[in-house]
Amino acid sequence: MSKACTRRDLLKGAAAGAAATSFAAIAPLALAEGEDAQLDREVDLLVVGYGLAGEAAALEANDIDPDANVLIIEKLDEGQAGGNSIASGQTVIVPSPDDIDTFKTYVASCFKPNPIPEDYLDWMCKEFADQPEWIQGTVSPVGYELGYVSGGPITWGKLVTEFPDLDGSSFVGCSGHVRDASAGAPFEYGGVWRGFSRAVESRENITVEWECPLTQLIVDAEGKIVGGVVNNKGTEERIGASKGVVLACGGYENNLQMQRDFHGMDMVYTGGTPGNTGDAIQMLMGLGAEIWHMRNQTQSGGLWLGIKVPDYESTFMRAFSMPAGSWIEVDAEDKRFYNESAAYHRQHMKYKQYGHYVDVPHDRALPVSLIFDDKTCQAGAIVTKWLSWPITTLGYTWSDDNSVEIEKGWITKADSIAELAELIGRDADALQATIDAYNAGIEAGSDEFGRDPETMAPIDTPPFYAVGITPTLVATTGGAKRDTQSRVLKWDGTPIEGLYEAGELGSYVANLYQNGMFLAECIASGRAAADTAFGGRSTVAEELPQQDLAALIDITKKADGTYEQVINGNEGKFTIQVTVAGGAITDFQVVQGRDNMFMNDDQLQEYVDAVIDGQTVKVDSVAGATLTVNKLNQGMQDLFADTAK
Repeated sequence: MSKACTRRDLLKGAAAGAAATSFAAIAPLALAEGEDAQLDREVDLLVVGYGLAGEAAALEANDIDPDANVLIIEKLDEGQAGGNSIASGQTVIVPSPDDIDTFKTYVASCFKPNPIPEDYLDWMCKEFADQPEWIQGTVSPVGYELGYVSGGPITWGKLVTEFPDLDGSSFVGCSGHVRDASAGAPFEYGGVWRGFSRAVESRENITVEWECPLTQLIVDAEGKIVGGVVNNKGTEERIGASKGVVLACGGYENNLQMQRDFHGMDMVYTGGTPGNTGDAIQMLMGLGAEIWHMRNQTQSGGLWLGIKVPDYESTFMRAFSMPAGSWIEVDAEDKRFYNESAAYHRQHMKYKQYGHYVDVPHDRALPVSLIFDDKTCQAGAIVTKWLSWPITTLGYTWSDDNSVEIEKGWITKADSIAELAELIGRDADALQATIDAYNAGIEAGSDEFGRDPETMAPIDTPPFYAVGITPTLVATTGGAKRDTQSRVLKWDGTPIEGLYEAGELGSYVANLYQNGMFLAECIASGRAAADTAFGGRSTVAEELPQQDLAALIDITKKADGTYEQVINGNEGKFTIQVTVAGGAITDFQVVQGRDNMFMNDDQLQEYVDAVIDGQTVKVDSVAGATLTVNKLNQGMQDLFADTAK
């Protein structure tokens, strides 16, 4: 295992240090008219960053011109490859080609109040629908496959829309995933990046060089980018790029000054690659590029909940759910400060307040401590076993009972709350009062913050434990504005010749983030950069098997009983109750939230009749109630998914 890269390591070296420690534009190496660039070597395409966007750009270029010399340079060492894509949720969103307009409506709803250009929105949605065949054609020769994120082929209807109240949330789609086809497992950590990496390794004219950060862009007298200056393991080199330079090197999560300037936080870490220090943003500023989306961080604008330990620069992600339930989080005043429900992870740490989705409030509550008892400690790891750079990339294995981490001193242990408070610098009386109030709420069946009772258990079993929770950035989306050809745009709207941008750097994501859009964007923007640079388009494609979940469900296999399913409707949640007897649906009722359904009684009865008469989980249509019908169909499919063939 390679040594973990620290923020200090990234700041070493004069040129690299200047880029990473300060927030100032980095001027290009500007050539005067007729001046020789004094290049050390030349390539056709220079790709900066070995994440998914960089992979896609290199592979697309190789598809178009297999003889072209494509060089990928990566700041970190080989053991830390993958960018944020390797530590992500590994989902590629796949909208149905037959429902692009609805998907477009949903994406536009997510991006308010920072809309992106209409032509970019149109292009992006179509690209997302069209790219699965290229993905499969690219990874299948190296033993990987694209399918549903939990196994099997692309299956329409198998996707969770994280913001169901937004317009267009009823779009038909699937959560795609790239995995080793020979492994027999439905999911592979880092599978998307690894599949593309294996494809890169198989291509004769794609080269990857490690520990080789870009320090300057080279621009000729006409304003065209003709190459870059790199720090190749301590040696400065000038590399020419006849087809251009693709910046695919992420955002600024590890640039403290930029964190302070753009979102006012002084103590925040990344859950992904430590290599994202904003160098490319500073270079783009030095070229006069139009900068956008700098305030949008993480996915998007929110902060995840991390656990920072001395041994690693990036955080471990706090577990989304801890089944024992005997835990709380306390703020600087030793008080609970929000509903700690596990539901936020489905909306990327957003929750509804004042009619809008807002961030969980941890950055305003620091220092925050996770307090728990031995029931929670023994019930499982307090971190996720994925989505954490030290785990996915550096290979750390967190113990299931947290005992190793307690022994390391990462988690504080004490026999009493008073002792625990003293060890972590908390007021013992205040902390005990908070725990007493929490336990009393459980006994009374009412929590002051509205936490789901099913997620709660008394904190009463010693030993007791504490660990710090820090706001964690997964990604930032700021950078230069780009067009549908991935060309970097200046403030006057004209492109900078020879310069392209892909992935999170300058991402379209501007407000709310639907799971799977980042990786899909990495592929689409990386390919577009190569298409433009080489004046072509890859023809690599392989048809994908596709299935309709409803067609796989066998109602007759459902055990007799009465089942309930909560549905996130367009106007709020509602609950359906379905009775099965003798292998058939015999009754269908809405038992809660009827006023949140956007259909009248006659329309609802039409739907119920269609379900029972047709013994189906998918009703084609009810006039005037399409959105609610789609939600009901999704709920029925979720309820009967265990019978799918």
